[in-house]
Amino acid sequence: MSHIPLPERLRPTSLDEVVGQAHLLGPKGALTRLTAGGRLPSMVMWGPPGTGKTTLARILAEATGHGFMEFSGASGSAAELKKFLADSREMPLFRKIPPVVFLDEIHRFNRAQQDILLPFLERGEAILVGATTENPAFYLNPALRSRCQLIALKALEPAHILKVLKRAWAKERPGALGPSDVFEWLSNWAGGDLRSALSGLETWMEMPDPDLESLQGALGGRMMFDRADGHYDLASAFQKSLRGSDADAALYYLSRMIRGGEDPRFIARRLMVCAAEDVGNADPQAFLLSEAASRAVEQIGWPEARIPLAQAVIYVVNAPKSNATVLAVDAALAAEDAPIPEAIRDAHTSTARKAGRGAGYHYSHDDYDREQTFLPDKLRGTTFYDPKRPQERSWRDRQEPGTVALAALWQAWVETHPDGGELPLEAWSAALSCSREALARALGKLAAGRFTLRRGLTAKPMA
Repeated sequence: MSHIPLPERLRPTSLDEVVGQAHLLGPKGALTRLTAGGRLPSMVMWGPPGTGKTTLARILAEATGHGFMEFSGASGSAAELKKFLADSREMPLFRKIPPVVFLDEIHRFNRAQQDILLPFLERGEAILVGATTENPAFYLNPALRSRCQLIALKALEPAHILKVLKRAWAKERPGALGPSDVFEWLSNWAGGDLRSALSGLETWMEMPDPDLESLQGALGGRMMFDRADGHYDLASAFQKSLRGSDADAALYYLSRMIRGGEDPRFIARRLMVCAAEDVGNADPQAFLLSEAASRAVEQIGWPEARIPLAQAVIYVVNAPKSNATVLAVDAALAAEDAPIPEAIRDAHTSTARKAGRGAGYHYSHDDYDREQTFLPDKLRGTTFYDPKRPQERSWRDRQEPGTVALAALWQAWVETHPDGGELPLEAWSAALSCSREALARALGKLAAGRFTLRRGLTAKPMA
């Protein structure tokens, strides 16, 4: 029996043997077009484990006539990589056509260490083909990304894995009837990882008197999570479910991350982000509870941490949603710089005061209702914060309408509407810079003894 693992023995030697990745290898696929002229650009292939990144790198190098040199970020240091590249420059392999330097798990190098590769790429002394299970946008520095094509691989579908399992069986046990139930189970259990499926088949073939139940016991439950796309995809699905107020979906993706071994601190951070970004001041308690759950996670860990996390998840899901906070701060960040008004500039020195700074400033505590202008003249009248929900607009309830101005509006309306009618609350609240709720309270006093104010609810049939 060969000591070479089955996944290595079954490694494809041509693009025709590669399964899946039709978006890359089809007639209009990215890799097909990139290599159509026999030229291989530097690239970084990223995707889940067992999708063929190493295999594709070797096949592409051979198909385009380049030598192939492999270096692993998991076992080699940055210093060793630099020495490896410098020493290899004198090899015959480098003298004609630049070789492919395959750097597996390139994300293991930090951004400064990745700079080691730049001179070799700029001088055309090597073609980099990197492989990573992590999103390059998070782990590769911009200088390296700009010199490489980013090639995203997808997890293999069960049908693709089933095809290779049958191919492996035919090669290893020619003429023997294959265990179809094992093939079917492995193709689904592997979660898109062909290497794991082949390793599982090899385990079955090496077992005495094997059966599906014993294989399932040996391999354990189906893999549902990995630190590649699954990490970010589950986090994305989790946060979108929170934003969409779907408690069942949010709890499901929470459970997926828990079962997959996700760091509970990461889950808590995602929860806090959602509480601030998607709930905001529509219910400030959501962020406080999420932050409390984060501290609880730090103190108690798994498995008990699932309880405060679930509690906070359910609260955030059911809280009213508003993105007014993130829109407000982004709008302010996008505003142009403008001079600060002299009245509110620092005036604690006599020199500053002689220069006119602080002139005209009114100490707000002396008269809370006195209006002042704080924005620069160029931005006067600009609104960054626009409350989305009644819970946020309630802050404006504290600003009561001016008594004299409201009384004038009310008297004019009464004269033209002696029999009553619908009050123009929107127009009045805008004119008096107060909320509808604050306006209604003030109008209740003016109308007392003469009019009754009612809040109506109207139902209309659907078209």
